Formats: sequence, structure tokens, C-alpha cells
Amino acid sequence: MNQRKIELFVMPGCPICPQMERLFRQLQQEGKLDELEIVDIARNPERASELGIRSAPSYLVNGVLFSGLKRRSEIEQLLGQDEGGKWRSLLVEELSEGGMQTAREAVLEHEAARQALFDLLGDAETSLVVRIGLSAIIEELAERGLLEAYQPRLLQLAQHDDERIALDGLYYLSMLKTPEAIEALSRVAADETHPLRQQAGELLQERDASGSLH
Repeated sequence: MNQRKIELFVMPGCPICPQMERLFRQLQQEGKLDELEIVDIARNPERASELGIRSAPSYLVNGVLFSGLKRRSEIEQLLGQDEGGKWRSLLVEELSEGGMQTAREAVLEHEAARQALFDLLGDAETSLVVRIGLSAIIEELAERGLLEAYQPRLLQLAQHDDERIALDGLYYLSMLKTPEAIEALSRVAADETHPLRQQAGELLQERDASGSLH
């Protein structure tokens, strides 16, 4: 069983920091938390700066950073999740509340967060606002030349039963320059029975027009 560890960042004058500290100490006393470390940002600004923490309370749950007030049930759920589940929770939380920068940094810096991103894209329950944020992050991955490594995940998305998800997968494949991506788009565009045939053809045309094949 993985160790359940929380590192809580507090600062003087924070109105909800004591509430979160009490919650975490109670969980530790009940044996639901293996290790708790309290960090005063005013006394240890270097640690907060290292993690990019800009507000309190913030807390690392087994290495994944969250912030703000949470209910006991939410914290217990986070403690029970695997690493991928924690990253999915973080991305949903941040993108739902306008925390695009935090979500972006997580995906750029952590492989597990990238895998969580693709998990969310393949989940029909992922909300539109979260999908929009994830799409913007994927476009940055493509610009940085990092998206090609995840071509297998994109190919899976393009074959999803949900047409919305499949269309997203085709769109992301159109950002790649690989023969496999072109072949996947071409195959859909040539299939007269495929519901996304027209969209795949348009993506290929846009790709040619933008010069992404050269």
C-alpha cells in the first residue's frame, strides 16, 4: 500500500488554513494519513517557491498539489486514489475553476499528468470546459514537439465510439507529421460509411493548406 502523505502550506492571516490543518491532523490521528508536514510559507518561502505555490492553504497529496478549502470526503477520496486519479482530479479542478496555468505546468512537467490528460479526453463524462482547456494544452504539446510520443493514445481516441471524442482524436492527429497520423486521417476520409468522413477530409485539406506536410 502506498504511503499516504500530505504536506500542508499555510501562512499567517489565512482564514481557512487552521480548518484544513485540523482536518489533516484528525485524519492522521484516525490512521487515515501516514505522514503530515506543516510548512509555514512565511518562514519557508523557498519551499513554496520551488513548487510554484501562490496561495494558502495549498497541499501536496502524495506529491500532487491542490489548494483551497475541501471537504473531508474529498480529501479521503484523494488519499484513496492512485497517482493517475490524483492528476485527473487536479486537472479537472483547475480547468473547471480557471486555473489554466497550473494545469498547463502540471502537464508539461509530469508524465503522469500527461497520461491523465488523455484519460480525461477519452472519458465521455469530461465536461466541455475541461475539454477546451485540455485542447489548448495539447496544442502547446504539439508546438513543443512533445505530442508525437502520444500518437498511440491519439489513435485510440480517433477510434472511440463517441463521435465527439473520435473527432477530437482526429483533430489532434492532424497536428502530427507522422505517416501513421496521415494514414489514419486518410482512411477515415476514404470510408464512405464513416460518420466523420467529411471532417477527416477537411482536416487533411487544412493540413495541406497550412503546409504541415512539408
